[in-house]
Amino acid sequence: MKRISSRAFMILLMTVAFFAGLAYHSVNLIAHTAEWIETPSNDHLPAHGRLQYAGKILDRNNVVLAQSVEGKRCYNTDEETRKACVHIVGDDSVNIATAVQTVYRSKLTSFRFTGSFLFGLGMPDSMKKIDDIQIMGNDFRLTIDSRLQKIALQALGDYKGAMFFYNYKTGEILCMVSTPTYDPQNVPEDINENAAYDGAYLNRALSASYPPGSTFKLVTANAAISSIPNITASTYVCPGTETVGGESVSCYQHLSHGLLDMKEALAKSCNIYFGKLALAIGRDTMTHFADQMGFNQHFEFDGIETADSTYDVSAANDNQLAWSGVGQYTVLETPVNMAMISAAIANGGTPVKPYFVDTINELSQHTPTLCQQMLEKSTADTLREMMEYTAMTYPALDNHFRICAKTGTAEISDDGSVAHAWLTGFLVDEDCPIAFSVLLERVNSGSTEAILAANPVLQALSEYYGK
Repeated sequence: MKRISSRAFMILLMTVAFFAGLAYHSVNLIAHTAEWIETPSNDHLPAHGRLQYAGKILDRNNVVLAQSVEGKRCYNTDEETRKACVHIVGDDSVNIATAVQTVYRSKLTSFRFTGSFLFGLGMPDSMKKIDDIQIMGNDFRLTIDSRLQKIALQALGDYKGAMFFYNYKTGEILCMVSTPTYDPQNVPEDINENAAYDGAYLNRALSASYPPGSTFKLVTANAAISSIPNITASTYVCPGTETVGGESVSCYQHLSHGLLDMKEALAKSCNIYFGKLALAIGRDTMTHFADQMGFNQHFEFDGIETADSTYDVSAANDNQLAWSGVGQYTVLETPVNMAMISAAIANGGTPVKPYFVDTINELSQHTPTLCQQMLEKSTADTLREMMEYTAMTYPALDNHFRICAKTGTAEISDDGSVAHAWLTGFLVDEDCPIAFSVLLERVNSGSTEAILAANPVLQALSEYYGK
């Protein structure tokens, strides 16, 4: 009997394997035709990845923010609402990287196949049956309240900046506004050339970081309470200006604060107190606690990566380390992370991850998700008490509700005349558990502007969701 050579055997084996694989994939394709048709990478689909057939985008009260009508994408009928929501909803382009219509572009449209499995296998166009593709829009309901969005936009006025308000128990983002903004229904022709629109595609709440100024004292306070025994009871006399590390550290307008413990130092926002605390804590321990509170990292939610908040004192001298403790030097913070720090203090030390996509076709997309612990519960309780005391010292802050807060003025000019204004905090209200941050760029009157901008949104939140 003639024996088969090893070469012939290998050829036979490869031939059998080839036809077996072809048969397997053919059967698999027939069995899963519909799934293959709906795959986003299938470029045979009509208008895939575009918006003319996309579903509705609704706010939490079912207000339509965007929808497709007769093959055209249309936005809310109110111009102010469109401008207030554009950084969340997006426009017809993909210029706003964090918007729903960018991140979820392919998911806004789905396809149901009712025809032959041969569709899409490289057949001539004349043989493909497009009528066998049923195009359907997927409706997205968001957690935001378009009423709050408008109020926040009006409160920001002509400032560039951001507002971020979210439920620290559930993670729902109720209001997130960034300026400058524009009308997605009528995109300005000069948006890329006009300086008034600089950064208009950027959601500053998520994708921009700023010197945090005195809001960072919450981080320094956590580090001190956690690493220096009985620090809250120790006192210090603030002279207004003091030499630290061979150079001066000064308080606002060089005003002396007198005798202070930590509670008074936070309320009066004493730079020297917290600067010397940072020096006593040391760069390694300061870095450890900053990392724990969201610095030197980004957060991810709803398919979005936020910008990093940064704290790097590896090359800092003693004076620079002191200034880092009051949110100056090279420290940078995102509004979303600042709000999450306040949420952590409100929530016993651990923040809930924020989100703004609630349902897709009425199917819930989220359950409350805890992030990593930022601080110990006992420390959170101490800071909560201090922040409530601090909030009572702000005469411009609306006092119709119980609130914990901390302002910040991050100087960005040599003479201190221009600064970024911050306000962060939370409401102490079981029916309206809101944590927030407000950031206004380049103000001339300090943190009071941030308080005045926050007031109407806090008032509306209390009215809509409070008792």
